Amino acid sequence: MMKILLPTDGSEYSANAAKVAGKIACKRNSEILVLHVVTDTGVGRKTWRNRGAESAISSILSILKDQGCDEERIESIIEDGNAPDKIVEIAQQRNVDRIIMGTHGKSGFKKIMGSVTEKVLQKSDVLVLVVPPNYNV
Repeated sequence: MMKILLPTDGSEYSANAAKVAGKIACKRNSEILVLHVVTDTGVGRKTWRNRGAESAISSILSILKDQGCDEERIESIIEDGNAPDKIVEIAQQRNVDRIIMGTHGKSGFKKIMGSVTEKVLQKSDVLVLVVPPNYNV
């Protein structure tokens, strides 16, 4: 069975990647791990950022459920740390077959070399499917 890691930051790009992941997962009866990395570990902002993480994951879960994905095959994960490092680390720890993510995050159109996606592409030994912003599912 295929295992997909779906990192999300709550952006429209993450939502688009979720639609692609859902389409693949539903056809193959795959497991999906929805991951949000909380980057600021400062005490004052941590609660606020965790709420944001839960909201981001909730919207992705809605997309996956709307596509008919089996809820029992979806797991939510919230981690603290550096997003690219955590994405690659979770992919290795959980033996995922594929990482599916958008080209951009909440910050919008950054220089691609500085983006989380680019760093994951550089560090990952797992196949990464990058969903472009204009891709229609």
